[in-house]
Amino acid sequence: MSEKKRVKKEVFISEDEEIVIIKKKKPSSWKRILGRCVLSVVLTIASLIVLAPFLLQLYGDFILTKMLFQTWSRYYPWIDLTKPSAFSLNGVNVYEQTEPNVTVGLWYIVPSDIEVDHSLSTLGDHLKRYVTSVDQPIIMYLHGQDGTRATHYRANHYRMMTAFGNHIVALDYRGYGDSTGTPSVQGVVHDVLHLFKSIRKACPQNPITIWGHSMGTGVASWTMHYLFQNITNYKKPSGLVLEAPFYNTLQGLVSYPLTRILKINPYFMQAALDALTTVKLDFPNNEIVASLPLPTVIIHAEDDAVIPYFHIELIQDYVKQHRDQSLPQVRFVVVPRSAACGHNHIYSYPKFQDIIKLIEMDESDLEPKVDVERSHQRSKSSSLSIKIGLFLGGVYIFASILIPVVLLTYPSITKHLVFQNKVKTRTNLTHPEHFNLDRVYNFHLNVESQVSIGIWHFRSPLIEDQIYDDDEDYFRKHLISNIPVVIYFHGSGANRALMHRRELCQRLRNELNYDVIAFDYRGFADSTGESTENDLVKDAKFIYDWLQNLNNHQRKIYLWGHALGSAVASQLAAELSQHDNKNLAGIVLEAPFLNVHQALLTHWISLFFRWQPWYYSLTEKALHKNKLYFETRHHLLNLNCPCVLIHADDDFIIPYIHSKQLLQIGMNARNDNKQKKKFFHFTIDMISYHRSNYGHRLIYQAPKLISTLKTILFEGNFSTQDI
Repeated sequence: MSEKKRVKKEVFISEDEEIVIIKKKKPSSWKRILGRCVLSVVLTIASLIVLAPFLLQLYGDFILTKMLFQTWSRYYPWIDLTKPSAFSLNGVNVYEQTEPNVTVGLWYIVPSDIEVDHSLSTLGDHLKRYVTSVDQPIIMYLHGQDGTRATHYRANHYRMMTAFGNHIVALDYRGYGDSTGTPSVQGVVHDVLHLFKSIRKACPQNPITIWGHSMGTGVASWTMHYLFQNITNYKKPSGLVLEAPFYNTLQGLVSYPLTRILKINPYFMQAALDALTTVKLDFPNNEIVASLPLPTVIIHAEDDAVIPYFHIELIQDYVKQHRDQSLPQVRFVVVPRSAACGHNHIYSYPKFQDIIKLIEMDESDLEPKVDVERSHQRSKSSSLSIKIGLFLGGVYIFASILIPVVLLTYPSITKHLVFQNKVKTRTNLTHPEHFNLDRVYNFHLNVESQVSIGIWHFRSPLIEDQIYDDDEDYFRKHLISNIPVVIYFHGSGANRALMHRRELCQRLRNELNYDVIAFDYRGFADSTGESTENDLVKDAKFIYDWLQNLNNHQRKIYLWGHALGSAVASQLAAELSQHDNKNLAGIVLEAPFLNVHQALLTHWISLFFRWQPWYYSLTEKALHKNKLYFETRHHLLNLNCPCVLIHADDDFIIPYIHSKQLLQIGMNARNDNKQKKKFFHFTIDMISYHRSNYGHRLIYQAPKLISTLKTILFEGNFSTQDI
């Protein structure tokens, strides 16, 4: 058999010079195109995850506004919004000018048995023609964040509601569809208020229900709030329906589908929360619903993937705690998973007619049973998925080789993982009022000759504001009192101005009437110096002693530490306990960890590498070389004050197991102290949050957080009689 020599990929020449051409099968063009598209999508998503925090810092206002008001999505120029009949709807298209430069397009849709006169020009003319009795119900429909009034499932929704005899008015907010103007919270609410007044002028006595869906629930809530607070010369609406509502803007952002992907980057949520404070996108649905004096129906589907079902549970809990019993009832309807209605198709629910009439129905008829449906779908393997798997596997293998090399060569990198102070923001901390904070004072203390610490003082409501000349004069007039004070120790990144930090400090100040001190460790934000474990504790001790000296050691002081701050706070508390400091009133450890090495091992990123034999020893050696220990479990054994642990079981940064183990360690220490007759004031309790979606940073939103702490740690609301 002759030997063949390869010349080209497809040409072989034998020894007798016979040319043999072998045709190599090429992958089909559509497979190549599909593979490239998928690879492009994967790379785009990966890039977006990495760049998201930086983009939010630079363009947070623009990005969040576009995420909420998606005027750019689902509007196709070839759709004629002036013809509702093209969508099998019996109605007319009209326009209303809500401001000099703003005109909104809307549909007025009536039952199919009414003959529509297209010669009428205004909404008022049509209402006067077709609304023949004062009992005729009118529904104002406010759609969600994307698309237009002509989106297919919305057209189906209108058709279903008019089938039951309702008249529907559906508008596109400014900037949506063929409406002019630029959307904003205040602007879209103004459009709805203008439309309500137009309807009420034509139909002064008819029952009007405002029906909001998704983002429209926020618009509907604000509209109702303004109607009841500021407008007295019109008859109020008869009811409010919120379909797939979100708890508030922050919870809506946290659970948004895109956010769930971007949260893979641990810096994303910090940047998002920081950006949210600079843009006016406030939809406090929970607070407004709890105070509205009219019948309200809230509907949510269990299989809603856009605004998850737990939002209705959060609203329900808030309403139970804060709504006056004398107000009309808020009714909650759960659409079972088996109905497969999702986020947009509740109109297809068999009991939809009952939902429309819920305001008049008995509560016993309102609650459909929950039908839990479980389905398991197996995806078929393909050559494309194998290629993607091989690509991701290659990236993983490369990282597995690179990380140990980096840890051996540059062990100081672990210091930057623990102290994420290199992540700087352009936030100006000298003006707390820029963060919508009132009665907060910014100042600096010199811990050492080259170290200055930036601090915020949240003034107690019991302290009267006075004119002052300088920092010393401010301290003398506003900080010298016997009002208890809470010192807040924040986590490993950014600064004291992050949303969850300042919101917690405000709650402590407002609900306890305490003073609150929040500061940035040296090397963080506007504080100077180099961060080390010993120096962070030194800063904390300096602030504690400074407060004590201001008040001649007569003031109760509580410590509150979050994540890394819990380790700093516990170390300070242990040191003070050794000297029998009687003014240390208690310590709260929010999302604490056993020690910094265990925190690193259980971080969600470490889950991919910690099984490898090099990971444990190399990370431990790197931390020890940088003298980073933060042994919270050790300091817990030396406390002589009440201690409370707080943790959520959906915390993926510092898992819930850390607090469970610390609780057991603390209980054992308490029993040991009793036998040895020492540390008589040490007690330990734990507040757990299960399936609450509070994660690592949002526990401050828990409605009963402060009231629970009053019963086990704080001495209750301080009053002017105690001063």
